Amino acid sequence: MQKSIIGMVLAGGRVEELSVLTATRPKSALSMWGMYRIIDFVLSNMMHSGIQVVGVLAQYRPYPLSAHIGGGEPWDYIGRHRKLRLLSPFLGADDSDWYKGTADSLYQNINFLTRFRPELVLVASGDHIYSMDYRPLIKQHLATGADLTMALKKVPLDQAQKYGTAKLDKDGRVVDYREKSSTPAGDLASLTIYLFNFETLVKRLRQNAAEGTHHQVYSEIIPRMVRENAKVFGYVFDGYWQYARTIDSYYLANMDILGPQAPDLESWQVRTNLEFDEPGDPPPALFRESARVDRSFICSNVEVAGTVEDSILSPGTRVEKGAAVKNSIIMYGGVIKSGARVENSILDKGVIVGERANLGVQVGPDIPNASKPETLSMGVTVVGKNTAIPAGISIGKNCIICNGVKAADFNSSTIPSGSTIVPAVNR
Repeated sequence: MQKSIIGMVLAGGRVEELSVLTATRPKSALSMWGMYRIIDFVLSNMMHSGIQVVGVLAQYRPYPLSAHIGGGEPWDYIGRHRKLRLLSPFLGADDSDWYKGTADSLYQNINFLTRFRPELVLVASGDHIYSMDYRPLIKQHLATGADLTMALKKVPLDQAQKYGTAKLDKDGRVVDYREKSSTPAGDLASLTIYLFNFETLVKRLRQNAAEGTHHQVYSEIIPRMVRENAKVFGYVFDGYWQYARTIDSYYLANMDILGPQAPDLESWQVRTNLEFDEPGDPPPALFRESARVDRSFICSNVEVAGTVEDSILSPGTRVEKGAAVKNSIIMYGGVIKSGARVENSILDKGVIVGERANLGVQVGPDIPNASKPETLSMGVTVVGKNTAIPAGISIGKNCIICNGVKAADFNSSTIPSGSTIVPAVNR
């Protein structure tokens, strides 16, 4: 079956900076804005752009991603000519190793690419938050006769060293590219969206497999193509885009949906998998007589009897009478019991906050997290999946409470800011 273009989504990484949030899932499977997973954005972009065949390259703990994607039905990837496939590492005569990097993950799936004999291959990261119609990028690529067109976005120059950066000539051709350099090529950051001619991509993947060191598209293939004067062009995108690599930046990206410049989700038309464990559609949110909700994003199947301000509540969340949630993100199935107060916090799935507990409040000096100061310093406390916060406890800011912590794992009724609590069995 021949296709003019197919998509390949890079979705396998954990991202260590997100700590407990990616302990059991890749970043691409992490919740966003209450009802979505991060991978939903790139898959919706592919669907809306008319790309009929998509491969999702996954490696790290792929089950949550596999369960979410299913057979591709939420994104209309069903039928004889439309396919969405999860591509994990496998053992075979020629392909027999874990993915060593982004280039190697594509190289190990050359058979998938050649099956469809495409003219173009769109490679995109599965862990970025944005809405983009790829068709103008494709149109520019064909008009310039490029071997590779990469999507770029202007960023503040003092932040450019965090990204791969490109410099363009007057015709939009990339004349300099540097990956996370202390002296960036300019203020145009790579969005990890690459449109390759098929023959170019296969040639460069085979070359990199034989000669590469880190086997990454961004740090080896692209810089080499620029050095060798290949036809590499830039497509400048000016819409909303977030990387959300650290806990702090993930928190801020979620809070964007509550701000004055919130993304227009109605125009984005993001698709997601809304299947839950219970049969049928989820019920609407229920607000009890005692509820008070201000400036918050409340999903279906949420019950509120307490106070919620400037927060995001995922399906299945319950805020009991007398409880208060402020400036926080509560993921699927969270329970905030009577009298508890949750502020400036991220609660992963299935977290239960006991009665009269105080979470994310001032306890001792306001300091960064002791184990991850570079990623958790702005006052956010994060709680891992299926964790029980004891009744009456006070937990400070910039704290990490690891997955599966139980009430017995806390050795004090006050946890100072900057602390990390792990299950007793792991100490």
